[in-house]
Parts: sequence; C-alpha cells; structure tokens
Amino acid sequence: MSTMKEYFDKNPESLPYLERLEEEWRTYGKIIIACDYDDTISPWKMQNRDFKRVFEVLKVAKETGAFIVIFTACKEDRYPEITKYCLDNGLVIDGINKTPIDLPYGNDKKIYANVFIDDRAGLNESLNILEMAMYRIRGSKSSTGFDF
Repeated sequence: MSTMKEYFDKNPESLPYLERLEEEWRTYGKIIIACDYDDTISPWKMQNRDFKRVFEVLKVAKETGAFIVIFTACKEDRYPEITKYCLDNGLVIDGINKTPIDLPYGNDKKIYANVFIDDRAGLNESLNILEMAMYRIRGSKSSTGFDF
C-alpha cells in the first residue's frame, strides 16, 4: 500500500476526490461505481490488455459496499454476454446502463455514480482513488485498521 501513499503524495490534486468519495461512502454506507465495458474490463481494440487490477478492485469494492453498474455503449442484445463475462470473472454486477437505486430527483437518462471507471477517462487515477477510499473504509471497519 506504500505505492498508494506515494501516489497521493505525488498527486495531491487527487486528494479532494478521494476525500469526497470516502465521505459519501461513510455517509450512505454504499457507493455506486459505473464501469465501462470495452477496453476497461473486456478486450475490444486493445487485445493484449490485462484487466486483472480492475476486476480485483471492483470485487473488493463490492464486498466493501458498492453497487457495480456496467456503463457501456453496447447494444442491449449484448447485455447477457456482458453479465456472463463479468460472472465468469468473479464479478457480480448490479445492472447495465441503469442506476441501481431510486434517486430523489429522478432517474432520467444520466447514470448516477460516485465514481466512473473508464479506459478513456483517467482509469488509473479513478482506480487509485477508489482503491484508497476502499481501504480506508475497510480499515475503519476492522479492529486493526490500515496505516496510511
């Protein structure tokens, strides 16, 4: 985990996003993670990509208290394939292109999420923020905690 600390030491501009995500997680007990599909967790144009870290972070986040929604441009006829792919990789998802909870201001068109995981939008930064928030949340739930 020292790499995580080093990341935030070198990238202090990421701290407000970490703090906001952690605060929302503590306040609501659960967060919503919207994760892209193609080239984020499944090969599309980038055939030789390793998706292991993304899956590992998402699985632990799910255990820690997160909804996982696949946020994709894929057509609905691919949803069963996407669901199966996620399950085959040990990830239980809460839906595809649909906010998993009712929001007080409506669920019209835009997916609501606390964090977006996407290969075209700061994938590593988002994973670092999610992973650090998750470890802080998990640490506060354990007797030993984590040392950051």
